[in-house]
Amino acid sequence: MRNLYRCLFLLSAVVLAGGMWSCSDDNDESGSNGGEPVLGVEAPASDAVFATSATFKLSTKGAESYVYKVAEGVNAVEPDPIVAYAEAQENGTIVTVDGDTDEATVAGLEGNKAYTVFFIFKVGNEYKIYSQKINTPEYSQRVTIIKTDLFSITFHVEVPADEYYILNFTDVDTYMGMKDYGHTDVDYVIAGYGIEKPRYKGPQNFTIENGTYTHEGALNDTLYIKEKDDFLYAVHPGTAYVLMVSQCAEDGSTDAYTEFAEGGGGEGGEILGSKLPNIKEYTEEPPVSEMVSFKGHYAKTVLFTQAPHKGPGSVMAQVDRVTEKSVVITYTPSDDVLQYVVELIDDEVLEKNLKYMGGEDGLQISILNGGDRYDGVQQVVYSITPGHTYTAYIVGVYNEDATIETMDKLEGIKTIVSDKPAVEFKVTPLKMESPYQIGFNIKAPNGDCVAFKYLLNYTKDWYPELNGMEGEKLEENIARMVAAYGQGINDADALGKINSVDGFDMTFSTMDDTESWLVLESYNVDEKTKLFYDGDNYRTTSAPLKAEEPVNSELFSKLQGTWTATMTDAYGKTVTCPVTIAAGPEQVATLPADVEERLVKYFVESGKTQAQAEELVLKYFEEYKEGATYYTQKYKNMNCLVATGFAYDDWYAPLATSWDLFHSIEYSAYNTDELFRDYGPKLFLKIEKDENDADMVSIITTRMLEDGYNYYRYVDPVSDWYRTLVLCAYSTETPDQYYTADFPVEISADMNTVTIKPIEQEGNTYSPGFATESYGYPNWSFPTTEGIVLTRSTEKAAAKATRSISKVTPKVSARSGNHFRRTRTPYDFVSKTPVEGKVFSMDSMKKNLKK
Repeated sequence: MRNLYRCLFLLSAVVLAGGMWSCSDDNDESGSNGGEPVLGVEAPASDAVFATSATFKLSTKGAESYVYKVAEGVNAVEPDPIVAYAEAQENGTIVTVDGDTDEATVAGLEGNKAYTVFFIFKVGNEYKIYSQKINTPEYSQRVTIIKTDLFSITFHVEVPADEYYILNFTDVDTYMGMKDYGHTDVDYVIAGYGIEKPRYKGPQNFTIENGTYTHEGALNDTLYIKEKDDFLYAVHPGTAYVLMVSQCAEDGSTDAYTEFAEGGGGEGGEILGSKLPNIKEYTEEPPVSEMVSFKGHYAKTVLFTQAPHKGPGSVMAQVDRVTEKSVVITYTPSDDVLQYVVELIDDEVLEKNLKYMGGEDGLQISILNGGDRYDGVQQVVYSITPGHTYTAYIVGVYNEDATIETMDKLEGIKTIVSDKPAVEFKVTPLKMESPYQIGFNIKAPNGDCVAFKYLLNYTKDWYPELNGMEGEKLEENIARMVAAYGQGINDADALGKINSVDGFDMTFSTMDDTESWLVLESYNVDEKTKLFYDGDNYRTTSAPLKAEEPVNSELFSKLQGTWTATMTDAYGKTVTCPVTIAAGPEQVATLPADVEERLVKYFVESGKTQAQAEELVLKYFEEYKEGATYYTQKYKNMNCLVATGFAYDDWYAPLATSWDLFHSIEYSAYNTDELFRDYGPKLFLKIEKDENDADMVSIITTRMLEDGYNYYRYVDPVSDWYRTLVLCAYSTETPDQYYTADFPVEISADMNTVTIKPIEQEGNTYSPGFATESYGYPNWSFPTTEGIVLTRSTEKAAAKATRSISKVTPKVSARSGNHFRRTRTPYDFVSKTPVEGKVFSMDSMKKNLKK
């Protein structure tokens, strides 16, 4: 499997030249207080010498401290004690003597080699050197970890000289994540899973080091060398890794060692070696899955790299305040802490997810990579869940490469149950004349509101989000929406007004003649909350558009008819599609029998009686006729015609008229009014007079006032029944940007050609482009570069362009929640103090571990 690793942070590897260093104790003679010194080093017993380590018994009476140094060979030159102590001082490897005897484990040796181990004791102002010669045995395992450092892992593979094998190396988080997706150890070792793996032959040592090329020396190195920068290892302090070595053929194939049959694997064997490094699991039992068994030689090791050195200080954590929903904690670091990283973790969540960290030993590095980073004294507020217990973990960092750290924790954090009443609200809709603004007055009669959340949305869009407006789950669903989208206010000025006799006025932008629904959540001093949403006073409808002064122009009648649109996108694709220009949405005077029959059948199958279904269909049809009349008059009051069509793509922009939507049993709407806002694709041609009283036509779009919150003009989307389609201004100079603009329209003298032209602004050309919108963010679907040309269709062409009103292709989809659009408030409340902290997230942790 091809794993590409990058550094989480810039860390420098420490290279110890001139031998291997570690800590130990001793016993024999010379200097010190309390009698004659007794210093010495015993030769280790045979059962204390392993391929990669050896344990020595020391006599240390009279010594202040000691260090040791390992040299390869039996004739090694004795080290200079002053230089040895200076190096040990720099690396923090001096051992202070505490008692008359000690044991020292010397790690990082290699199998089947001779070593001389020097122990240097400091006695007063003198140094005493003792040594022992040892021979390490041959490697007894297929894979033996020789040593782990902060940023590297060294291991030996012991196989016959003619055996080929492949290596797999990954962090435990990635390994466990793959397990969650059903991948077993067999998937890692069978060639062909992911990519070619580095292939080797015969016994040899390997060092995997942070930021280095992964496949140096591999037999198939030529596969990777040209892109070697893409194959860099990531090795970090205190992190869990999985290493697999599996047999293969000379060409890397594992077919000869793979059996496609059910089987079972064994438990991991006893770990051979010393106490160091931190090995969690070792097995040579070949892996199996339900369908595949690997029969070749194999070894798997789960291990940790060297943990960071322990720093001298700490970070103190103190709970300042706990409420029903949050906790405020102050963190105070000691002066020697450079930075610290904090994560508040739900104890239950941690227990379930320790496997992704490799166990408790991996918690510190997880906190370091995924937590909030601070320096100095900080007060942090966290949102926590009632009934859950949390622990704050704090990793203190003492140097820039994070090789010296401490980890402190504060346990047993949980919410309280308030004994104070919830805050009551009185809400009154404001009367506003603007069709693009609504407002509410909010008052806390008892003057006890310390914060509140609000969420205002169009009533029609609440319905799909709440999955029903009645029943026991209504409040539960509203609470969920407030938690996900609610805007919090703790601004002192706003709270001062809400607790006053006059109350606090909040105004919002909106569409014309549209009902909006306000939901509030109050907070008392202990953050006990109460939802407010039920009643007419939480809903208000904006004013309808005021009619503009009528424009006297023959274009209102002469432009109506059937046209053919021709447009070319920015990538050279040209399309043509039929377009109808009309005074309003599709008018239908009489309900067709086939439509009535199909809709009645639908409602009967939905649980209505025949009579109820027939009555309902006739009611909705009357609403349709009223809506078509209303919107035709609205367009006239706007001095607009509507051009419907522009179905440049069956997937992104299929055509559905308002009448199509009415009789589709697939389309779901809040009310009949929605049919006349959602249909399309459609564009609005606004007809005006210039200063010379000549006709002037433009395609208009939604525009905002300079405040950025309220509409100067709201225009329905190009279409919104299948997916949200909007018209934006496209420029080849700034293709990643989306602007709104009105586009000029040029009409030929014979009125048989209508051209929607680009606009010029600050030296750039912007053409009309169609973009799909998701969660408020547009994405280009068909940006044009030369505008859109409409040519009048002949009667014959018009007949070809006519389609059956009883068919909508593709089927109209019911709204699934993607249309949730909150209206906006012209206020920007941001809580500045205390700092807001985050509670532990596995998704966040995994993302950070893979940086």
